[in-house]
Amino acid sequence: MNSSHVRRLSAVLGVAAFLAVVQTANGQRARKPNPPATSALTPGPAGTAIVPFKIQVPNAVLTDLKRRLSQARFADEFPDAGWDYGTNLVYLKSLVDYWRDKYDWRAQEKRLNEFDQFTTNIDGVDIHFIHQRSKNPNAMPLLLLNGWPSSIIEYEKVIGPLTDPVAHRGRAEDSFHVVIPSMPGFGFSGKPRERGYNPERIARMWVELMARLGYARYAVHGSDWGNGIATRVALDDPSHVMAIHLAGCGAAPAAPVANTRDQAPPTSAPGPNSAVNAAHNLGYQEIQSTKPQTLGQGMSDSPVGLASWIIEKWYGWSDHDGDLEKVFTKDELLTNVMIYWVTNSGASSARIYYESRHMDGGLAPTPFPRPQSRVSVRTGCGAFPSQYDRRGDRVNTNSVEARKAAEARYNVVHFTTMPRGGHFPAFEQPELWLDDIRAFFRTVR
Repeated sequence: MNSSHVRRLSAVLGVAAFLAVVQTANGQRARKPNPPATSALTPGPAGTAIVPFKIQVPNAVLTDLKRRLSQARFADEFPDAGWDYGTNLVYLKSLVDYWRDKYDWRAQEKRLNEFDQFTTNIDGVDIHFIHQRSKNPNAMPLLLLNGWPSSIIEYEKVIGPLTDPVAHRGRAEDSFHVVIPSMPGFGFSGKPRERGYNPERIARMWVELMARLGYARYAVHGSDWGNGIATRVALDDPSHVMAIHLAGCGAAPAAPVANTRDQAPPTSAPGPNSAVNAAHNLGYQEIQSTKPQTLGQGMSDSPVGLASWIIEKWYGWSDHDGDLEKVFTKDELLTNVMIYWVTNSGASSARIYYESRHMDGGLAPTPFPRPQSRVSVRTGCGAFPSQYDRRGDRVNTNSVEARKAAEARYNVVHFTTMPRGGHFPAFEQPELWLDDIRAFFRTVR
């Protein structure tokens, strides 16, 4: 039975029929949701129906966008500022010119709509997700989780190779059924109307989603916020999660600061110290974890402001030689920005930082979970050298100390660091990412 039959049946007969189709097509038994007893989810008004979805942005939204781009007012900049003070003016102007005059959202929308997409209500929020099934009935269900400021397009380049590996350098046994949800407040998912949608709560939503899709056993991969949420999914649902793969399991602990009280001051001119470097890379967290609504007004009203805020992160967190378009095209960068713009999700997505910082026991906005327990399921750590937001001071993810730190929190059975790549590895270095995913899951299937 093909995916169009599944979509029609799910729309007409509701979730019961949909799960029956999944059971027949996948050879897996449907199961009841199994969230932790101490954290029950609030039923949504739409029940548990799974509804086919297509991206259809109204023409009025695109017309308004072009008007705003044509009337953009830019900030001034020093001639030699580069990217040191934030988004470079020359690059931003070139991107806006392309966005206004050449970028074709309808072409991108059509391409994204080639994937099978659905919505379902979980914990009071309409959740959008891609559910792309392999033709291989023995394929492994794989939940793919991204972070901020990313979107479903982070995994766009690997959906085909995951679901149809034979056509992409792989073997039939490398097949996956792929599930890629948009987090609450992100992209085409709904926006929470109350406080408290923190990473731990989102993890329980994904446990519910995989149960609702009928997957008795599944694997999870995560990057950025998806890293910590994948970890929490494994902690909450170990009887159904067979393995997790993370875009890095962290780095070695920072070296202790030497006692310099009795030492003479250095004779050479000082460079940027570690505190300054951290502020350059993490200052955005302080804003989004304390006053996301203040920032959000600018991102909602100005497409140039939104692009400037997001593109600076993609520039600083990717592995390149000062030219962002060595790894991403303008179309790729703008399609990610567009998903935030057409859904007006700049503020609602930023709130995950606030919710993380203000949850019980939360000390800082971090994609890593609170150290309450160790993940027992088999874990693969596939790090990329520029993924931890420290382009001037890369953290060491490939050392004895780093592996020891990872093993304290995870049942590590696979530990690698790629030769290149940054914060959005499946989008930036899809071949390396796929090679590591396949190598790890061949050992745990």
